[in-house]
Amino acid sequence: MNELTDLISHRFSRAEPRRLVISYMEGLLSSELRKTAFALASRAREVGPDGMQRLLRTAKWDADAVRDDLRAYVLRNTRVPAAGQGDRDRAVLVTAQQTFVKKGRHSAGTAWQYSSEHGRMENCQIGLFLSYVSEHGTSVLDRELYLPREWLRDRSRGMSAVLPQRAQYASKARLNQQMIARVLDGGPHLPWVSVPERELWDEDLRLWLEERGVPYVLKLNPEDTAALLPRGMADDLLAPPPGGRTAGVNTLPWQTVRLRGPAAGRRAHWLLIHQPTAPSRRPQSYLCAGHSTTVTEFIRAVRAQATTQRCLAVLRREVGLDAYQVRTITGWYRHTTLSLLAHAFRSFSQNRPLREPVHT
Repeated sequence: MNELTDLISHRFSRAEPRRLVISYMEGLLSSELRKTAFALASRAREVGPDGMQRLLRTAKWDADAVRDDLRAYVLRNTRVPAAGQGDRDRAVLVTAQQTFVKKGRHSAGTAWQYSSEHGRMENCQIGLFLSYVSEHGTSVLDRELYLPREWLRDRSRGMSAVLPQRAQYASKARLNQQMIARVLDGGPHLPWVSVPERELWDEDLRLWLEERGVPYVLKLNPEDTAALLPRGMADDLLAPPPGGRTAGVNTLPWQTVRLRGPAAGRRAHWLLIHQPTAPSRRPQSYLCAGHSTTVTEFIRAVRAQATTQRCLAVLRREVGLDAYQVRTITGWYRHTTLSLLAHAFRSFSQNRPLREPVHT
């Protein structure tokens, strides 16, 4: 744990939280089935859970500063610039959302809201995450908690969860833009951005990526796709033929359509369509723009989404991403940041990264 101690100890001015955070991280990395503050305090042979709970709630330290250390650590271990392409990066930044189901309504951000992960309405928190997928491994390097509008209208409820007094509503797309910006602003690299759900991006985010010259793959819904295609072509490309893929336009699992006209912008834009093998599954379409116009680059960015989901599953299963028992927004950010850092440390420091090649 020496490397981990050296990485973040300067963020803790007092000895007690500095000692407790290392014990907390050791507990997250342990084989303990439960990663609650009580269980981690028991493992560390603390008298009770008060110290661990204080670490998450009121101790003086900045979770965003530790997040910055996490991001720098991940990029140092995973960044792989493409050969002969200068600052262009073969890595992919992938946005994702995770549902944290709750029984009560007092934890910050909890609301009766749609969970795309479960495909239904749930009483839950929704966390947004940003992963960095490269040939050297995958790790999640940022997080944001989505706050529904009702939390900002009800100030007494917000005070109970210690929301900042000046907190303002931010859409999921806006939160994703903030996380992506922190990566782009932190260095010269220019990775791809891959967004796996339509509700996680909007036109403001797309135009912002365009302005910065960032290559991207954005998930479309059927209405978006139909609007981009000439009349009649959408039905041919998006409707699977009876009995699965046969001859005709659906022969290949991946197809591209070059987009033209004012909507395409200054650089080449493509529509990427994936035709699933199973006839019961609907085709998936993506809006793509990048330095390269090869379909393999687009497919690589799309497949990074599945790699990110596997990484998040590991975070839940092995380092307690969803094991927190805190109601305040401060506690959520602190526990989540330490979970992401624990996963990154285990992956890279102990040479056991989630090495899943991005197939082409």
